[in-house]
Amino acid sequence: MQVRIFTMPFNSQLGVFDDEEFNSFIKDKELVSANDYLFQRDEIPYLTLVVKYKQLASVVMSAGNSSKPQEKTKNNEEWRKLLDDESMPLFNTLRQWRSEKSKKDGVPPYVILNNKQLAEVCQRRPQSKYDLMKVEGIGKAKAEKYGDEILKVTSYPEIAKDTNEHSAQQSP
Repeated sequence: MQVRIFTMPFNSQLGVFDDEEFNSFIKDKELVSANDYLFQRDEIPYLTLVVKYKQLASVVMSAGNSSKPQEKTKNNEEWRKLLDDESMPLFNTLRQWRSEKSKKDGVPPYVILNNKQLAEVCQRRPQSKYDLMKVEGIGKAKAEKYGDEILKVTSYPEIAKDTNEHSAQQSP
């Protein structure tokens, strides 16, 4: 596992943090965890991300030389293995919450929680912030910042199920 730190200034014209460098960097990596820190310098807000990541080990043959392997970006969806049919409505509700929260906070969704962390939350169904911190990548800061909202969503899984069934009934 490797660590990298990104510091992103707030782009007041767009109303978001400039995360282009981070997005470009993470394309061929598996994000293990990300901790975010906000600070202000010369009246400009900055977001610093401390990311732990793994290099994806996908290997494909180069088109020009079939004997020479090269790295390839892989869409890592291991988190799907953690979910069953009963967990999907809750997972989708948590993703919706994360999306809304990320827009409100002006950060990318994976800074709040990545898909694997959301899937683990669905699997574990934590009852407290302490239980929430048992999920890899959720430390005290994230548990304090987002824990109450996550626990509220996970404590009412029937709401997630009702929401999913309601949207399915409205579809043609």
